[in-house]
Amino acid sequence: MEDTKPVELLWTGGWDSTFRLLTLLLDHRVPVQPTYVADPTRSSCPIEQRTMTRIRTALLEHHPHTRDLLRPTKVVTMADIAPDTEIESAFDRIVSHNRIGDQYGWLARYCRQHDVHGAELSINNTSHGAHLVTANWAQRVRDTHGHMTWRVPEDCPDDDVRVVFSRFSMPMWDQPKSHSAEVARLNGWTELMGMTWFCHRPSRNAQPCGLCNPCQYAIEEGFGWRISRQRRALSKVYKHTVMPLRIHARQILRRMRARS
Repeated sequence: MEDTKPVELLWTGGWDSTFRLLTLLLDHRVPVQPTYVADPTRSSCPIEQRTMTRIRTALLEHHPHTRDLLRPTKVVTMADIAPDTEIESAFDRIVSHNRIGDQYGWLARYCRQHDVHGAELSINNTSHGAHLVTANWAQRVRDTHGHMTWRVPEDCPDDDVRVVFSRFSMPMWDQPKSHSAEVARLNGWTELMGMTWFCHRPSRNAQPCGLCNPCQYAIEEGFGWRISRQRRALSKVYKHTVMPLRIHARQILRRMRARS
């Protein structure tokens, strides 16, 4: 039986979470409560918020039925999220051996603090990042709306993965990013998806930097066309010189924190 309670979607204005937003609103036609965690220290934050406003405006204009389904975005600032020693320690241990974004730690803390279960996290099927971390544990289940998704079970033997990821629903976990690109093309969502944003450190003229993790992932996943040729060339050099040193240094710091 379908649950009419809105789906809580962790939305950033990025490709993956926006694709999920369109799937929920235009395919499944279920109510959606977007939640955005704002990190004021990240230079992309204002761009992400403007991006979500633009996408929302275009959605309501071209798909009027979404006015009754799309709830106002709940904006949570980093200052609103309380510290959580258990989650922070588990996250530090995961990151000491894996390259994943800090947002998974914030979001896990937010979900526990507000007793949120099943918030949708738009993780794709990739050979790296959060998909790799959860690869041995994610299980296919049905959500409260009757749709298939993936969850890390509450009895997951890996305590760190359970603590950080078990509250999330991951409906795109088994899908490569190329799948969403093809579905968007077939469904006529290309213009809406073209509005999305992904870079964490945009240039002064609001262009993707090519160096941050999301830019690196975009290139690895075949979406390098969204980054200028000059920045792609710089990215290639960075990937084989500075980036490995930064990752290694970060992992050492995380290991030190995890032991303290």
